[in-house]
Amino acid sequence: LYVITAESPYAPTTIRRMKDDPGAATMEEIWKMKGVAYDLIFHPKFSENGYAYLGWNGSNGEKGNYTKVTRFTVGRKPPYEFDLKSEKLVIEWPSDGHNGGAVCFGNDGMLYVTSGDGTSDSDRNVRGQEMSNLTAKVLRIDADHTDEGKAYSVPKDNPFVGREGIAPETWAYGLRNPWRIKHAPGTDQTLVGNNGQDLLEHTYPNP
Repeated sequence: LYVITAESPYAPTTIRRMKDDPGAATMEEIWKMKGVAYDLIFHPKFSENGYAYLGWNGSNGEKGNYTKVTRFTVGRKPPYEFDLKSEKLVIEWPSDGHNGGAVCFGNDGMLYVTSGDGTSDSDRNVRGQEMSNLTAKVLRIDADHTDEGKAYSVPKDNPFVGREGIAPETWAYGLRNPWRIKHAPGTDQTLVGNNGQDLLEHTYPNP
């Protein structure tokens, strides 16, 4: 059982794990990060490839903060090593505030990734309805194949593929800070928890 902990919502994250046992009394520290993690999931074929995906936000040096999804390999036999040296960047974008960073796999095997508007208050960059960037969206990518220059491929049936001025990874747009995403088992629905402005919280189904 993997647990993401932090002293506050914006404090650096520590990833820990413990036995999935009610009697477990201790947790093993896996990684004391310099960034903030939002989600940790495992590939649908984890037993074959050992892949784990982490959605998080951290500094890219002079470039500022980025939200990113990185892939790690985890051992399938004792001691089940979470290999930090295996880290591979899958996708990233500049973001400092409403970061998104939630990830899940759908029944279609695609990786769904949320991105916020990238600012800390009221969409200062006006990204909610802006289509060319990766921000303020749910992104849908194929993590098992690659396009040239990318660590993933864009599914050909994404709704905006081939449309000029629109990021082809776009699955849904107009979101402020979609910080949770889960696929509903036994359905074709992917549910997104989105922080609304001031008073509102929203949950959106697939478009």
